[in-house]
This record gives sequence, C-alpha cells and structure tokens, in this order.
Amino acid sequence: MPKPKYKLSDYNRRNLYWKLVDEVCFPIRTKSDCKKLSDLIILKKLPPVSENTLCRLFLIENSNVDPYTHTLDTLALFCGFTNWFKLEDYFNHIANFEFSFGKLNPGIKNSKSLMKTCIHRNELKSLYNYTEQFDASLAFEKKLILAAEFYNSLIDNPYQNISFYKNFSHLPIIRESFYEIFVDPNFKIKDYELGMQYYLKNIKSHKEEQYVQDFIFGNSLLLRYYFLNHKTAQAKKTAQLLYETTDFSSKEINNIHVFPKTRYYAYKLFYFEINSSINSFKRHEEWLIDFAKKSIEKYNLLEQRIIFYTIADAFCYSSFSTFENRNKLKQVFIKLFDLFPEYVFKKQLQDVLPHFEQNASNRWRY
Repeated sequence: MPKPKYKLSDYNRRNLYWKLVDEVCFPIRTKSDCKKLSDLIILKKLPPVSENTLCRLFLIENSNVDPYTHTLDTLALFCGFTNWFKLEDYFNHIANFEFSFGKLNPGIKNSKSLMKTCIHRNELKSLYNYTEQFDASLAFEKKLILAAEFYNSLIDNPYQNISFYKNFSHLPIIRESFYEIFVDPNFKIKDYELGMQYYLKNIKSHKEEQYVQDFIFGNSLLLRYYFLNHKTAQAKKTAQLLYETTDFSSKEINNIHVFPKTRYYAYKLFYFEINSSINSFKRHEEWLIDFAKKSIEKYNLLEQRIIFYTIADAFCYSSFSTFENRNKLKQVFIKLFDLFPEYVFKKQLQDVLPHFEQNASNRWRY
C-alpha cells in the first residue's frame, strides 16, 4: 500500500520553514544546512528525514513536491507538536490572530494591514483601543506576531513615529512585545532613540525587580547605540548612569532576565573604552570569559545562546578586544557550535554573530 502524501500549500510550507528555522536557530539555505537539520532530527531520536527531502521541500523554488504525511509528522514532532495536523491547526490559529489586526495574505503584493494603515495615517485612537485589551496572559507567539506588525509598520512609516511612542509606550503589552521581545538594537526604526527614552520615562518603580530590569534594558540599548554611532557625549552620560550613578547590588542584577543582565555586564566594556581605561577593560574582558564558563552549568541552551551572542557582540565592537579572547569565547561555547553546520565555527567571531542572533527583530521571519 503506497504511503499517503499531503498537498502542502505555499502558506504552510513557508510557515513550516520558519518554524524549523526558529527551532534550530540558523537559516536553511544550503545542502549542508539541510544535512545538519537531518542530523538534529536523528539526535532527537525521531524518524529520519533525509537532507534530499529537506532540500526538495525548502530549497527548490516553486517546488510542487508533495511530502509524505509521516515526514510532516516528524518535522512537527521536532518543533514540539504531536503531529502535523496539530501544527497545521496552530498555523491556522495564528492566521486568525493576524486577521484580527487586519493582516492580509502575504501573497498579496503591496498590501497593508489595518494596523500599518492606522500608523502611516497617524490615526491611532482605534489602534490604541485594540492594543490595550491585551495583557501578559497573551501567548508568547501572539506577542511576537503583534510586535512584528508594529515593527514593520513603524519601520516603513514615511512620517514620524513620535505620536506612537508618546501614546503607546506605557502600555504593558507594547513594552513587553514591541520594546522588549522585538527590540531594535540597531535603531533602524525612525525616532527609535526617542522611543527608548519614552520607554524609560514609563518605568514603574513600585515593582523593584521590574524597575531594575527595565532601567538596565533601556539604558544598555541606548549605550550600545551611542557607542556604535560615535555619539561620545551621550554614550559617556549613559555609561555613567549605568555604572557610576546607579548602584545596583549583584543580587538585584542576578534576579533579572538573562538578556538585560548580560547586556549590563558585556556593555561595561564600552564604558571602559569610552574612558580609555585599557587595564580595566582587559580585566573585565577576562571576567566576562569566566562568567561565560560558569554560565554553561547554570543556564539552558537558549540562555547560553543569549549570553554568547551578547558578549560576542560587545567583543566585536570594542576596539580594545583581542583576537585571542574572541577565540576563547568561541571555545567556551563549543557545544553550542555542535548544533550548527560545521562551517559556522570556522568563521571569525563577527561572522558567527548572525547565526546566534537572539533579537527577534533581526532573526524572526518578519
């Protein structure tokens, strides 16, 4: 009896691709990428899916190949679902959520969602009413999708985004999804510096741990932006605020999320470089490598990726950083590299960074 095949729509093929990319944390663009994905599937003790099958599914443009249902079931299991039909239901559920803010089929060229139209026309009242209905209980994937549409709408806006920042920065769902989950570390969105300043203005001090986390998150992003763009006066002022004026205890810092915590530690290199403190820089660089070694025992794989990415990012942009210490950092996280195609480890640290990208705005499908 022939094995059943499934007619996979372009929409579901695209969603499956990005779900797999999200799972493995590297883009599937070459045969060696497909080979690595095939190896990772076996590593999870799932039925094998050959690299050739993966190539036909994802690398051949306009492919009309109908995969076997059992192949789709295996890929669904790899992504954490019990079978393909559960994953397909999930894709449909997400599509219905996207429809709630007026997002059209991505196949329709030059189409705008209702959200994007409101932002581009600066008609924000209805959008505000829509957004404020969401709270922390919203599923993470929906927070991600909501943030992605805000990001896309703002980055494409031909006009200023100031009204959006001014009126939306206090909303908890905007702070968590757009600012924190979908952070724009390179400040590509228009007026984003002002947007981060509005984020910091709306920090709620009645929750001590949340205050520390939000304060470090916002100011660390600003410090990185000022340092990379040679805005020395603003960088120096922000660095002083983080590392001199505000005296956080090690306990307070250790209690916050691993991403802002690692940013706080890693971007101290910028502080030392701004002040030309070469000896302090070198000592802190060694301290960061030691911190990285200890993190292997304390943190899960996702958190380790965050730590590696953030420290590597600081190393790459610090002119005092040494080639030797950059290689040491790669060696510390050698087991993470085992989850990537072989060519990744051979690259220079700055070329490795995109494979470990943990900022959703840079690594997610939008």
